Amino acid sequence: MHNTFLEKIQNHQQPIGTFLELGSAFATEALGKSGLDFVIIDNEHGPFEAESSAALVRAAEVSGICPLARVRETSRPAVLKLLDIGVKGLIVPDVHSASQVKELVHFAKYAPIGSRGFCPSRKDFWGFDFPAAEPIPTQMAYHNRETLLIPQCETVGCLNEIETIAAMEGVDGIFVGPFDLSISMGIAGEFDHPDFQNALERVQKACKEAGKFCICFAPSQEAAIQGFQRGFDAMAYSFDAAMLAQAYQNAIAQIRAAL
Repeated sequence: MHNTFLEKIQNHQQPIGTFLELGSAFATEALGKSGLDFVIIDNEHGPFEAESSAALVRAAEVSGICPLARVRETSRPAVLKLLDIGVKGLIVPDVHSASQVKELVHFAKYAPIGSRGFCPSRKDFWGFDFPAAEPIPTQMAYHNRETLLIPQCETVGCLNEIETIAAMEGVDGIFVGPFDLSISMGIAGEFDHPDFQNALERVQKACKEAGKFCICFAPSQEAAIQGFQRGFDAMAYSFDAAMLAQAYQNAIAQIRAAL
């Protein structure tokens, strides 16, 4: 499965995704029929490891939705295992510096950009699927292009170096985490605060100047719409557990109100 998220970004199609927290392959398959463009398997806040994440990647592939993942930590095993099971992009939380991102590029990208360990794995059907038959340099170039590294701007440290980070070779885009970024700035949840609005503009400008895409989390439909209106390339809307509970809550309220 090629990277449909990247394709839609390149075609300016404004992809919309959501986070997976429930850990259900059946729910992931259902989301593939919802109109969503991508899912983010949350290894940071969700109850997942690489093995259980692989089942969710498989379910996403079956239903035609692009599987991304958020890593649990900025370590080589956390990065490498998710790439080898076939996720199409990594969102990396808790980024504080350009030097930290440089190390992430080292883990996530093959030479000559980084030093990712080379091994046939589920991503290429253990050496029996495309592009495994191609020369090794061609394989590495393909995965460097098709497998995305997306640091998450959610700390003042990352914000202070965002121009350097966004311009770094091997970084494909930036994901804005508005809740943690506002907390790190000392204005928790004050999304209309001028300092927070200036921070968003700074991140977007850095991405645009570097030719990289910029994604943001949206807790509501209104926030997703506003995000696209202000120029974000993609939006990650809510998460599966919240949407499930909210849908039933609304339905039950309507039923009871009619009785």
